[in-house]
Amino acid sequence: MRWKDESGTKWRLRQQRLAWPRWVKPEVAFEHAPSGLGDDPISAIIALPFLLVFAVMLPFWLAELLLRLLLAPFVAVLRLAGAIPYRLKLYKKGRLTGSYSADGHGELVRLRHELRRMGSPAGGGH
Repeated sequence: MRWKDESGTKWRLRQQRLAWPRWVKPEVAFEHAPSGLGDDPISAIIALPFLLVFAVMLPFWLAELLLRLLLAPFVAVLRLAGAIPYRLKLYKKGRLTGSYSADGHGELVRLRHELRRMGSPAGGGH
């Protein structure tokens, strides 16, 4: 959710959709990717670290994705019941200003409206 307040300040409220942050990050492998490859043997040697990191990380990415897909329905039910909190982060002009937690869908809706109405949270993060 994005909006501007009366003074023109840009606000952004992000909700963490998953129950836990990513463990395996694909960016790690692509940091080792060479910028350009040719037909010479040296290019293959330059690409070797990227290929090794990619080959090792790919099974972990797939396992984590599969786990998330399998657990998603259970996490959704637990979130609605209030057993797993919703996590929200409020940004002002691109900088994190507060982190919030809401137990259950009703509190999530209330918290969203409250943060948007206030523009700037007075009480800090929960």
